[in-house]
Amino acid sequence: MIENIKKNEAGFSLLGVIAAFFIITVGMVGVLGLANTTIKGSSLSKMRLIASGLAQEGIEVVRNMRADTDWTEWHTAVSNGDYIAQYNSSNLVSFFETPLKFNSISGLYQYDSGNNSPFYRKVSLTKVSNNEAKIVVEIKWQTKGQWHYLTVEDRLWDWR
Repeated sequence: MIENIKKNEAGFSLLGVIAAFFIITVGMVGVLGLANTTIKGSSLSKMRLIASGLAQEGIEVVRNMRADTDWTEWHTAVSNGDYIAQYNSSNLVSFFETPLKFNSISGLYQYDSGNNSPFYRKVSLTKVSNNEAKIVVEIKWQTKGQWHYLTVEDRLWDWR
């Protein structure tokens, strides 16, 4: 009778252990893939948030230049073209492909000082009519060999 009990109480088979290991492995690969995708998505979201702030800053710089002078004077002084614009300058400088620098002390992006950031900003100005100007700001950056772009457009009018 003791011999019959031992034969019926057999342990796990090798096939059962392999199947369980396979199921656990597939589950872990799925979880790790999801974690990797989440990390990439959060990194891209962070970069887009910074890019949107830089684009808005470009619009605001041109808007402030226009607000500080009479429309006719400003509209006559500027010409259609691509420019770089910086928060602490009232001048538009002809565009050249150079990255914005990040100053880790002040936490600001600028062209003057700091370490090169992955962001490039181009401010395009187009005179639509004597009473209207179009501003387009393009921010581009590269992560892991892939270029990303964010474009913002605004219009300025002779409102005075």
